[in-house]
Amino acid sequence: MLPDDCALVMDSGRQIVVDARGDVTPATPETGVYESDHRYLSALEIDLDGPDDWHVLGRESSDRGVTTTLASPTVGTGRGEGRPWMLGKHLEITETGCLVRVRLTNNTRSAREATLSISLTPDFGHIFEIPAFFSPREHQVRPVEIERRTSGVAFVGTLADDTERRVEVTTDSDLETSVSDDSATFSADVTVPPASTRSIELELELPGGRRNTPDIETDIDCPRYDRLVGRAAKTLDALTLPCGVPAAGAPRFLAPFGRDSLIVSYQLLPFDPTVAERTLRFLADEQGTETDGATLEAPGRIMHEKRYGDLPVIGESVRTPYYGTIDATPLFAALFADTVEEGDETLFEELYPNAKAAIEWTLSELDDDGFLFYESHDHSLGLTHLGWKDSAESLARPDGTPAEGAIALTEVQGYVFRALERFAPLAARVGDESLADDCREMAGTLAASFEERFWLPDEGCYALGIDGNGVIPSVASNQGHAIWGGLGSERRVEQVAERLTREDMLSSAGLRTFAASHDSFDPLSYHRGSVWPHDTSVAAMGLAERGQQDAARALAVRGLSALEDTVRTDYPDGFGFPELMVGFDEGVSVGTLRHPDSCIPAAWSAGSVFGFVQCVLDSDPVEAETIAELIR
Repeated sequence: MLPDDCALVMDSGRQIVVDARGDVTPATPETGVYESDHRYLSALEIDLDGPDDWHVLGRESSDRGVTTTLASPTVGTGRGEGRPWMLGKHLEITETGCLVRVRLTNNTRSAREATLSISLTPDFGHIFEIPAFFSPREHQVRPVEIERRTSGVAFVGTLADDTERRVEVTTDSDLETSVSDDSATFSADVTVPPASTRSIELELELPGGRRNTPDIETDIDCPRYDRLVGRAAKTLDALTLPCGVPAAGAPRFLAPFGRDSLIVSYQLLPFDPTVAERTLRFLADEQGTETDGATLEAPGRIMHEKRYGDLPVIGESVRTPYYGTIDATPLFAALFADTVEEGDETLFEELYPNAKAAIEWTLSELDDDGFLFYESHDHSLGLTHLGWKDSAESLARPDGTPAEGAIALTEVQGYVFRALERFAPLAARVGDESLADDCREMAGTLAASFEERFWLPDEGCYALGIDGNGVIPSVASNQGHAIWGGLGSERRVEQVAERLTREDMLSSAGLRTFAASHDSFDPLSYHRGSVWPHDTSVAAMGLAERGQQDAARALAVRGLSALEDTVRTDYPDGFGFPELMVGFDEGVSVGTLRHPDSCIPAAWSAGSVFGFVQCVLDSDPVEAETIAELIR
């Protein structure tokens, strides 16, 4: 989603995107300084008087910052002529906002003079209004005033909801400040001795103030993947929001998403259960209590997405939060049951009422066969599909005929089954025998109905789903999630494992979302042939749970190999772990082929490392390494 020459850093719900020269500039509209869904600066340009055609020597990203190093043009025309200046631009996210550090190095044998400047343009716009990220929409009017300070300026913006936000800019350096109607420039005439460096700094305090977020804590004995595990943990650290849950991804989705955070929690559950605990508590706080047709809120329902800033407040977004997901509610109940299984009494007592409400919502929505259906949300800002494959053309029959009407997805039935099966003993534990019986009864009904209605004998696999026209007989990755949920007889699970590992489904990077043997397969689509690491990881975890170790390892080793390639490859943000990958094999690892629609990084892709590692920890290391080498 970012141009190849851009770089991204993020932490605590803040992100900075810079262009090839290390600047925030309107010429590259994705760039900016962001916090909690607002872009507070649309320009942060560092310049030196004189040369324009700077040569970019390189870029280095750290946990919170990015440094771009440039060299000035040569002074002569011959090869090897000297380049007088080297300019380093460092932008770093801090606990309170952003640090800007500029280093100017004189590479000559004589003192040199220059004027160094940093120009800032406030924006205060909402991320939904950036056409490079989302569909074009009308920009709201947000007046901005610039107030002078003894050691800097303050940008004071009035948002569309009439609230005021302030960005304080301060410096300890001896800089001259000039202010126009829409920008502020800090400049200094500097003299740099030979072979020396002069530095200046600015500090930006963003409206959110001081922020601290928890880190991922894992202790995994898996030497083969130690480096990848470390990179994945750091990426999840960077994505973690002040509310304690990982954001879905960057740059568009740096916000809490119910389904995504629940899946990440499952991926990390054996290694760091505190992620699940924080996720459960946050989602419980946001759980639906009323009925609202615009946001799809309902009592007990778990949210899909929550956005911040002024647009949700003034009704220009339904993400307040938005409850347009069919699967987050049963996943919440299932995760609660799996998390408290080890005996966390405090969490059990605190969140049992929320998990019970989620189960009651789920039970109330099931039909007589135990299936959970959804229909397209009839709202201008609503989603067409409410499963994880939520793009408009994601669900289709093999010939491309789109799914329509009420839809029961195969993976959703698996989530429901897991929730009912695992919550029933908890209900019995607190003496709620009636609810426990309801869970057991509907789980049994669902399992029997699923076997009867979803099985495709000719494919040796379950169906993608059921819609208004009957069974959707497509082979897709969704079926692996149903296995993880616990559905399927032992014999049929074995058949599904064989079907999912055939060439038309299993690529060198993992499962294709849609079988390549189907006429409507598209390896560059968002959901109908691409490869999503988290998708493969859930299937791998499910196959491992159900005793299909060979198939689980085949998925896991491919997924790990592709993710290793993403952190070796020069992705624009330096993180790797893309949301999705292309769905074909062309003689190179698809981990090195960037999907044009992918967010980089995505939390559940980084989390997939932990999901895959679950499947290879008990493998023979020589065997796993041999498989990996064969794949590469």
